[in-house]
Amino acid sequence: MGKQDRVPGRRLGVASVAMLVLGALLGCVGGLGGYFFMPTKVIPSDHMRPTLTTGSSVVFNLLTVKVNRGDVVLFDASAWGEQHQSVERVVAVGGDHIAYTPGDRTLTLNGKPLDEPYVLNGDPVAGSPGPFSVTVPKGRLFVLGDNRGNSADSRFRFQDSESGTVPLSDVNGALVDQGDPLLVGLRSAALAGLAVLCAGALFGAVALRLRRRAAAAAAVHPAYAGLVPPPGG
Repeated sequence: MGKQDRVPGRRLGVASVAMLVLGALLGCVGGLGGYFFMPTKVIPSDHMRPTLTTGSSVVFNLLTVKVNRGDVVLFDASAWGEQHQSVERVVAVGGDHIAYTPGDRTLTLNGKPLDEPYVLNGDPVAGSPGPFSVTVPKGRLFVLGDNRGNSADSRFRFQDSESGTVPLSDVNGALVDQGDPLLVGLRSAALAGLAVLCAGALFGAVALRLRRRAAAAAAVHPAYAGLVPPPGG
């Protein structure tokens, strides 16, 4: 057996370095993906009931590259003259025709009644200020709250922006379920990385202590340093 193999704590030291590197990688990937790019937001109002209630914590994927009808999105409301982020549901995308005629029980999308099972009390036209007929411009979105009776959405924004819509480029993220496999996996990786880092640090501390004890013993009796054979060896 070589001298290096007999260095006290050497294997623990190697394991410590490996665990610290692995923990850092897991922590960075899981932390950035699961917490930075998929942050938790608190809903400040009830305009998205019953889907999202006031004070509920929800997660948005900030790396969303495609927005579809029905998605709940987080977007910059500057197109409506407001300096904050808002949350609404996309009901029409560029090229769609969305309309409402007083007396109808639903909105129409591209000439057909729009089924919206997610709206509060099953009333998709509640609170509508009047008729509208909008062909959504390319690259823009027509968005509404699920609590139609209490949502200052695209229906009320015709004076603020083009057809009451918001630019697709202003969308910052899309709602994801708390049980989404990618979200769970990334956040679990972050926690696992933290645990591995702690274990690596502990292994390193033990390895360092073993080396110091060996060095102290060698100072008293050189045979313990593993450099000369012990008496009678």
